[in-house]
Amino acid sequence: MNCLFRGLTQAPISPTLGVCANRPARLLAKCTPAQLLRLRSRLYSTQGSSAGVSSAGEQTWAAANAKNPAFAIERDLPGPKSRKREIGIFVAVAAITWGLGTVIAFNYQRMTSTPVTAALFTARHNDEIKQELGSQLNFTSAFPWISGDISHLKGFVEVEFDVVGSKGIVGRLVLNSRRKGNQSGEWQTVDFYVSLPDGRRIDCRQ
Repeated sequence: MNCLFRGLTQAPISPTLGVCANRPARLLAKCTPAQLLRLRSRLYSTQGSSAGVSSAGEQTWAAANAKNPAFAIERDLPGPKSRKREIGIFVAVAAITWGLGTVIAFNYQRMTSTPVTAALFTARHNDEIKQELGSQLNFTSAFPWISGDISHLKGFVEVEFDVVGSKGIVGRLVLNSRRKGNQSGEWQTVDFYVSLPDGRRIDCRQ
């Protein structure tokens, strides 16, 4: 009887008869009417227990959702973080860096230009400047600031910068020159002097 029950339960069950649907004749021929009744009742009890397990699982899931409502709530994903602030900071830093680089480059170009180096050389060998500031006249630092502008295309030189000699006294060298006529014209020095701390000027055109 138990073997017959296992054979029937492992086969597909007909919902109307509660018996094996693919092998009914061979199995049921061995059963008496009383055995068939008991077999039918056992099959129904097995189906009922399976349904009970399923409904119990559904109840457990519902209870879990009731205890933790956040588990069952669907939430939208957060939107992408705005990067406007980071982009603005980057643009500002890039603009400042570019501006400083441009200023430094133009200042270095003026410092190494021919008018500035020639003016410094001439002032260094001026006897009156040697007497007031000392020998070895040079820039006050390795990278001094050269004020003014130089334009060979437009034909003018207007620069001034600090100089210092061996006596440690700082003076101010001023050079102002203009070109006559076209680009092949001669240059005329308008002002070329070194200003001392007491206000006196030493003319370097002599």
